[in-house]
Amino acid sequence: MSEQLIHPTQSFSIEVRVYYEDTDAGGVVYYANYLKFMERARTEWLRELGFEQDQLINELQTIFVVRSVQAEYYRPAKFNDLLRITVTTKDIKRSNISFQQQVI
Repeated sequence: MSEQLIHPTQSFSIEVRVYYEDTDAGGVVYYANYLKFMERARTEWLRELGFEQDQLINELQTIFVVRSVQAEYYRPAKFNDLLRITVTTKDIKRSNISFQQQVI
């Protein structure tokens, strides 16, 4: 991935609808599903830049691995909510990229 294609503070977002399968018995999004929503946003961010993960793996032997996550939960999302998932690149180095993501 070229640093010319990715600006260090570039932001991207997608919308995700909360489905019944994303929630617990009380209709609240199960906490681990937020990580799935964020993974989806990063995949769509790559796609927007012209990169498909299967091509990166097959042609460039490049994969993305989440090394660490820190999460703070302020309010629960509920069944049928429309969420905006943001991806902001914070730091880009030769072998890693740091992101800040939000679920709004």
